[in-house]
Amino acid sequence: MPLTRRVPARALDPASAGLVALVVYSLHGFHGTLDRDQGTFVYAGQEVARGVPPYAGIFNSVGPVGDMVTGSGIRLGSLVGIDPVLAARLTYLLASAAAVAALSVLAREAFRSRLAGVIAPALFLTFASFLKLATAGPREKTVMVLCLEIALLLMLRRQWFWAGVLTALATLTWQPVLLSAVAAATVAVLTAEGPRLRAAASCVAGGAVPTAVTALMFLVSGHLQMAWWGFVVVNVGYTTQPTIVGSWRLVTTDYRASLVLVIAGWVLAVALGAAAVRRARRTGVTAVDRHLMILGAGGLVAGLWSCYAINGGADLFVVLPFAALGAGGAITTAAHSLPVATARRVSAVVVVLAVAAATAEAVVTRDSRLTLERRDATSLAGQLPAGSSVLSINAPEVLVLLDRRNATPWQLATSATAPFMDDHLDGGLAGYADRIAGRRPELIAVGRHSEDDWLAPVLRRDYVRVGAGDHWAWFASRRLAPALRDRMRELNRQTWGR
Repeated sequence: MPLTRRVPARALDPASAGLVALVVYSLHGFHGTLDRDQGTFVYAGQEVARGVPPYAGIFNSVGPVGDMVTGSGIRLGSLVGIDPVLAARLTYLLASAAAVAALSVLAREAFRSRLAGVIAPALFLTFASFLKLATAGPREKTVMVLCLEIALLLMLRRQWFWAGVLTALATLTWQPVLLSAVAAATVAVLTAEGPRLRAAASCVAGGAVPTAVTALMFLVSGHLQMAWWGFVVVNVGYTTQPTIVGSWRLVTTDYRASLVLVIAGWVLAVALGAAAVRRARRTGVTAVDRHLMILGAGGLVAGLWSCYAINGGADLFVVLPFAALGAGGAITTAAHSLPVATARRVSAVVVVLAVAAATAEAVVTRDSRLTLERRDATSLAGQLPAGSSVLSINAPEVLVLLDRRNATPWQLATSATAPFMDDHLDGGLAGYADRIAGRRPELIAVGRHSEDDWLAPVLRRDYVRVGAGDHWAWFASRRLAPALRDRMRELNRQTWGR
């Protein structure tokens, strides 16, 4: 009889969590609406796949790693004929499932409990905004979550150099995560055995490696100044974000009922960390208490930052791992006070309910607006004479749908980037508007919520509005025949039923 070898639970549980996540997230579908934020990362990924560095393809104010991940996925997808939007979304589906699997490992390590490694990822599945963007993205913060989880795991294990590497990668994806990661790393170093200075130095050295490599990449390509502008200057000198009060409606819309669990889980994570501090003062630091203090510190800072500056559901992603760990850890702690058989039954019920809730959320919120958006873009652009150009102002999703490239990387005109361009572009925004007028694009897509007063004179003088999509408005050149412009209006009405 052949010998069989059982898969150890340490490998089986995260693998199962990742597989369940793949199934549940996939049920949400891959044809959800492509708005400006998602379109930005697909467009940037397309540029990276063509060999153009981040920021040089489309100027943005987040880190470059998200663009690189998207570009890698699009490049691989092109080898087998997969559409760039689908390739980007499949890439981020894998990253999302990997984040769920990594959370399973992190929870088991943190609480020294297999139950925690099963319950926490199941609860994470219910977080609606993360679920939606797993297949309707991409958004860079998904990659940030994965890097943050691995960094926290390495901190718990005292693998300082690699913890620094992953912290840097998370920060090079989305800058504010550095605050939470540094808080967690500080507690990890202070509560670790051995030379603290050496641990801190090793962590800093690890963080310096990907940072230096990234800077060198931009230096060699000749885009270091543009990267500095996007990564630092726009954020420090031009960006203002609303508090949680100002963004409450957006956050509740994105998370729906799961926001209750996010808040409760975050409170529990901080409370577990505080309780661990009190115990440590009385009886000394145990392994689990050390872990809880690390996670509590990171979670506390993540939550406070999110209350201070948040502009939508994705900005809350930095809190989600801590929320799942807090809720999962609290349930695990309660279950351990029960008889073993009862604890397992309670845990099974929690996991089944969480997976069922996530599945229902995925199915109920599924949409297929991408099909209409693609039809609108291709039908209008298809009316243009050969050799005509299409320009985007705050509507990169249009270029993605048409597989076209913008004339310049300066297409995001937001409340932060528009003033920055006015200060840093030759001639400011007025000069940029003159250059657009000189290029005479036949069709301009202007995104919703654009800061575009600077372009208004050009649009009034040289263009006519011929319709709108979900996230943009169309302006056709007056040089085009009136009958052709009327045809564009009719095609736009047919697509959207207006």
